[in-house]
Amino acid sequence: MAKRVCYIHIGPHKTGTSSIQWFLKENRAELMKHGYLVPESGTIHGGHHQLVRQLCGQAVPQHQRAAAASFARAIKDTKCEAVVISSETLDDLLVYEDCARQFFGRIEELNLEPKLVFFPRNQSQLVNSRYTQVIKSFHRSEPFEAFVQAEMRHPSFRYAHLIVLAHAFRAKLIAEPFTEETITRGVAPNFLRAIDIDPLQFQDTKVRRNQGAGPFTISVAREVLRSPGCEGQGLTWLQASRCGKILTVYLDKKGLADTGYCGLTTALARRIETEWQSDNDAFAQEAWGRSWAEVFAVDVGREFRPNDYEICPPGWTVRRRLRRAVREMKAMVREILKDSALAIKAPWNDLRKRNSGFPENKSSGQPQ
Repeated sequence: MAKRVCYIHIGPHKTGTSSIQWFLKENRAELMKHGYLVPESGTIHGGHHQLVRQLCGQAVPQHQRAAAASFARAIKDTKCEAVVISSETLDDLLVYEDCARQFFGRIEELNLEPKLVFFPRNQSQLVNSRYTQVIKSFHRSEPFEAFVQAEMRHPSFRYAHLIVLAHAFRAKLIAEPFTEETITRGVAPNFLRAIDIDPLQFQDTKVRRNQGAGPFTISVAREVLRSPGCEGQGLTWLQASRCGKILTVYLDKKGLADTGYCGLTTALARRIETEWQSDNDAFAQEAWGRSWAEVFAVDVGREFRPNDYEICPPGWTVRRRLRRAVREMKAMVREILKDSALAIKAPWNDLRKRNSGFPENKSSGQPQ
């Protein structure tokens, strides 16, 4: 039997992944009519996060351990000629050689032809968005510039290695630039064109999900996580997830939710762009035959004004609201930490391991 094409959307984080996954989930039946199977197994809010963790050989919660087997059955039973899976988790995992070998090995076993769909983004905007995500998700609590210093050379900000990865496993790499214009128009139409579907055949393609947090939200989460009992103890993945959800509900209920956080200064943005310029140009020339600055003309060289409260302290009224919000959130977090079901000791519930792939395996180079 001829191989089916498997479109594998691998992110990265903060490039409209939630919007794409919501679209796939809501349009699963319609996509099947067009010959595209979107598996239901191992999904969280439309993303195939637990499925790809299994395919990469990672541990998953008990109730998700049948995801890979269900995926294989769905492929065997379908008449669709193409398969679509989406998880930005792969952007983190595929930098590890063992993960990459296991993942593409399973794809080969299922007689699938892999095509990697990726949305590179200019790193200065990307690192700003990543910071909002890790803070509001209760994963980290350091100041913005400290985060930049720690993460600026992280492999997930490098794109050129994806070309090596695609060549190593005979996969086609489909790169779609994620720019400020993409955010305005919506990312779903770009994704559909990347997998050879006319977006005009769908009505609900302008989807905006999981908008970035603002300076108030970031300050509340950061201060709560820095408090005794949180930072020192270290949260589990389930505890952090619950805290993030409670924070969102609390701020919405109190009318305090905000968006538009910026920790960048213009000088810091230029430093980040200079750091990645050679890697970006190598990727852009291979992917599009153009320079990075040409493709990302709207994004490169922008000026920024930070609104982080640690950089630009707010007025007295905002400080009073902030103190009250932090105090009330701390009380809720203390209750979360009392729930033994959220503190279960398991590899899949270890927040540090989930955020760093396989810390015990330092080999992150691509296969030769």
